[in-house]
Amino acid sequence: MSLIVGVDDYSSESDVIIIPSALDFVSQDEMLTPLGRLDKYAASENIFNRYHLTVCLLTFIVPFLFCFVLTLTEPTVRAELMEQVPHIAMFCQENRPSIPYAFSKYLLPIVVRYLADQNNQVRKTSQAALLVLLEQELIERYDVETKVCPVLIDLTAPDSNDDVKTEAVAIMCKMASMVGKDITERLVLPRFCEMCCDCRMFHVRKVCAANFGDICSVVGQQATEEMLLPRFFQLCSDNVWGVRKACAECFMAVSCATSQEVRRTKLSTLFINLISDPSRWVRQAAFQSLGPFISTFANPSSSGQYFKEEDDKNSEDHASAQENSRGQRFLFAGWCQPRPLTAEQVWKLV
Repeated sequence: MSLIVGVDDYSSESDVIIIPSALDFVSQDEMLTPLGRLDKYAASENIFNRYHLTVCLLTFIVPFLFCFVLTLTEPTVRAELMEQVPHIAMFCQENRPSIPYAFSKYLLPIVVRYLADQNNQVRKTSQAALLVLLEQELIERYDVETKVCPVLIDLTAPDSNDDVKTEAVAIMCKMASMVGKDITERLVLPRFCEMCCDCRMFHVRKVCAANFGDICSVVGQQATEEMLLPRFFQLCSDNVWGVRKACAECFMAVSCATSQEVRRTKLSTLFINLISDPSRWVRQAAFQSLGPFISTFANPSSSGQYFKEEDDKNSEDHASAQENSRGQRFLFAGWCQPRPLTAEQVWKLV
C-alpha cells in the first residue's frame, strides 16, 4: 500500500505519492516586480482592489512624508506640499476608520511647523492651508486647543520675528469665527488684547484694529464692553493714522457688539473724534462708516432692521432701541440737541 505524504517527506527509497502543496505554485503576482504589482492593482477593474491599495499606500506614505518634510531645503517644494495638504486631509477624513490618526499625528504638525518658516511663500501657503482646514472642520477641537493655538501664541511673543508676529495675529483673528466663542475667549482674546497695545510695531496694532469687529462679534457683548472697548479707545487715538483709519472702517461691527447705552454714551463721542481727525484719510473712512454706524441706532419697529446681539438679550435690546429718536434723527453724545449734521458742519469737518 502506497503512503501518501507531503513534499517534505519525500524519499527516493520510499514508495510514495507526492501531493503538490499550494506553496509550490507561483502566482502571476509573485512573478511581477513590486512596481508592477502596484501598477496592476491601480489599473484593476475591481474597485475594492483600487480602494485598499490607496489606503495601504497612504498608511505608509504619510509617516514617510513627515520624515521627508523634515529634510526639505527647497522653499518651492515646501510651498507646493502645503497646497496639497487640504486634499490629503480630506482623504484622511473620508478614510478615518482605516487611518484614524494620520492627519493629527503627521500632517497637522507639518502645517503648524511651516507657520514659522523663514520663507515668506511657505508661510503664506501654510496659513492658507490652515484656514482651509479650519473652515472645512477637518481639525478636531482638541487639536486646535493643544496644537494650533499654542503655536500661534508663541509666534506672537515679544521676541518673535516681526513679520511672523504680524501674520500670526492676522491668523488668530481670521480663525476666531471658525473655532467659536469658547476657544477665542479663553486662548485668543488675552493675547489679542496684548497685541493691541504693542508699542513697538504699529503693523501689529493695525492688524488688530482691522479685525477688531470680527473679534467683537465672536466673543459677544460682555467681553467686548469689559475687555475690548478700552483697547478700541486706545487704537482710535493711536499716533499712526493708518491704525485710526482701520478703526473707522470697522466701527459698525464694534457698535453691533455693544448695548444701545454704550453706543449712545461712548461710541458716538469716539466716532465724532474720528470724523474730525486731522488726517483726511481717517475722516474719509469715518464718513464712509457714518451711515452704517447710524443704522445701529435704528428703531426696529419703524425701520424693520434689528441687530441681534445675544439670544438672551433680545427683548432688552429691543426695548432699549425703542427709546431712540424716530425717523432720521439720532442723538449723539456730546450734542446738546438731537439733530443731524448741517451742511456747514460737514464742510468744516472736511
